[in-house]
Amino acid sequence: MSPSDGMPTTMFGSHGISREAIYQAMVEQSLDAMLVLEGTRFVDCNPSAERLYGATREQFSRISPIDFSPEIQPDGRLSLPTAREYVRLANEGIPQRFEWMARRLDGSLFPAELGLSCLTDNGTTRTILVVRDLSSRKLAEQATQQKNSTLQVVLDNFPGGVALIDESWRIATWNQAVLQILGLPEYLFEQGPPHVHAIISFNIERGEYGEFGKTAEEKFTRLLQTLKQGQAYAYERKRSDGKLIEISSTPVSTGGFVMTFVDVTNKRNIEREYKRQSLLLQTVLSSMPQGISVFDKDLKLQLWNQSFIDVLNYDPAVINEGRHFADLLRIMAERGEYGDGDREQQVQQRLALAKRFEAHRFERRRPNGHTHLVQGTPYHDEGELGGFITTYTDITDLKNAQLALSNANAMLEKNVAERTSELRSALDDLIRSEKLAALGSLVAGVAHELNTPIGNSLLISSTLKERTGEFNKLIEQGQLRRSDLQQYVAEASHASALLERGLNAAGDLISSFKQVAVDQASSKRRRFNLAKVGSDIIATVMMKIRQSGIKVDLDIAANIEMDSYPGPLEQVISNLIDNAILHGFESKTKGEVRLSARLLNNETVEIRFRDNGVGIRQDDIPRIFDPFFTTKLGKGGSGLGLNIVYNIVTSLLGGNIHVESNPGDGACFILHLPLRSPSEQE
Repeated sequence: MSPSDGMPTTMFGSHGISREAIYQAMVEQSLDAMLVLEGTRFVDCNPSAERLYGATREQFSRISPIDFSPEIQPDGRLSLPTAREYVRLANEGIPQRFEWMARRLDGSLFPAELGLSCLTDNGTTRTILVVRDLSSRKLAEQATQQKNSTLQVVLDNFPGGVALIDESWRIATWNQAVLQILGLPEYLFEQGPPHVHAIISFNIERGEYGEFGKTAEEKFTRLLQTLKQGQAYAYERKRSDGKLIEISSTPVSTGGFVMTFVDVTNKRNIEREYKRQSLLLQTVLSSMPQGISVFDKDLKLQLWNQSFIDVLNYDPAVINEGRHFADLLRIMAERGEYGDGDREQQVQQRLALAKRFEAHRFERRRPNGHTHLVQGTPYHDEGELGGFITTYTDITDLKNAQLALSNANAMLEKNVAERTSELRSALDDLIRSEKLAALGSLVAGVAHELNTPIGNSLLISSTLKERTGEFNKLIEQGQLRRSDLQQYVAEASHASALLERGLNAAGDLISSFKQVAVDQASSKRRRFNLAKVGSDIIATVMMKIRQSGIKVDLDIAANIEMDSYPGPLEQVISNLIDNAILHGFESKTKGEVRLSARLLNNETVEIRFRDNGVGIRQDDIPRIFDPFFTTKLGKGGSGLGLNIVYNIVTSLLGGNIHVESNPGDGACFILHLPLRSPSEQE
């Protein structure tokens, strides 16, 4: 490279130093690459060009200039026509400066800033090309852009408000959270970065900053003094709407400061609640009689209560946060808690079980005689194992109580069995007595019923005997007349008829009594007609019925045949009659009883015993079949009559019985019996 012709050959004020030498030195020492383009070839370059492109002067002269550019520029333009246009403009005297993507000899690309100017020397036009490598600057710009982009993302996603106040006290940068947290309107920021004074004035007008003074001027002055300290600070402020805002300020070395605003209302509420819950938990743990321990997943002690120390008799000095579970096992093993054997082996066995983190529950009797219930449960934190919680309960008293209770229960069961046997024996005796009493009552009734026909027969026979004696005297005296004979024959015939009728009645009554007595005494199974059994039992208790002044109505179909136990059935009917007389008509001089039966189907008969007495209280209905339940205790009621009825019906006869009644409306006992009893009594 050489200076243009016509130029002075020496520099102003220089002493013998040629301009050419000066220019040569400047070119050779320049950090920018310089190349001379003549036509379509490079004819010269400086060392910086050789270093930048990785090519020698000779290579520059042999390689086409366009080969030092990619085919297409980053903006999509073709490199060849674009470069020709820049060269044309430069050669026309219009210097060009632009950014260009260049290519080194090895093919690697780099961003560059190119300057083109025209140089005419002795009629020859050359283009001077100055190339400055922009790689470092581009990287710096890219890094800055990336930082700015990252900063903006951080600002936009920051959980609080962030604002950058510059040295002129304007809010240069902010995020939307600043407006949301401080409740600032959008219009304050629409005209560009607002001044801090405007924001302070707005907040004072709406009643903010009460902590800085009473008047607006006092608030403004004191707040500015705080901001102008030029030091980092942080404080918490309660806004007029009750929200708590945490404000911090950090000065920037270039001037201004950064302020952050975080709404900590929920955080403070959570902290207060956490503190309250922690205090409550600590109180609960301290008050619990059970020992509690919490070990983390590394088997290190994190939480415990005093009962944990007391129940396991630990020295408080050895219990501290972070204590390993194995250390506590060794303490227990060394004092013989796990019995005889190798202490370390005992520890390792239990440590291996603990590392499984499985729920467990067991009882352990300690050498001091106490029994402990140990229960452990693993806990998880966000789906991951956190450790396990174990409770230790001294159940010595409970075990002793359970043992005493078990012994007491055994003794009670023995006593109950003995008393039950005695009660069953007494109940059997009472039932037998009840049966005998019923049979005795039956005998008394039959005797009373027999008295009339037999008495009449005796009177007639004595009268006939007397008339026969008189008749014999007439014969002996020879005074017998035809009229006397005729009168005697007539009277004898009438007496015979009366005797026959009375004795037949007595015979029928005795026959019924014999059948009923045999059935009730033997309880044997046989086939019988239900209507006949009903009439027989009514006939045998007729004296009792007459004495009570009640009327009995029978409505039993004549075709109902049963294969069952007539004696127990007769006792059921007899007990129902006794119950009606004793309880149903206690305040009535007259009453009616109706005994009816009908077939429900080919296998079942329904028997209804209804009276129009005083009825049964609703509260008493569920208990009337219970043994010893009676409303006439001490007044003739034993409490066994209906219980016997229930037992006979539901067991021996294989049926069921229930009662329908309302006070003042009588009672109706309804029996459903199989025509054939399901089982025979041996």
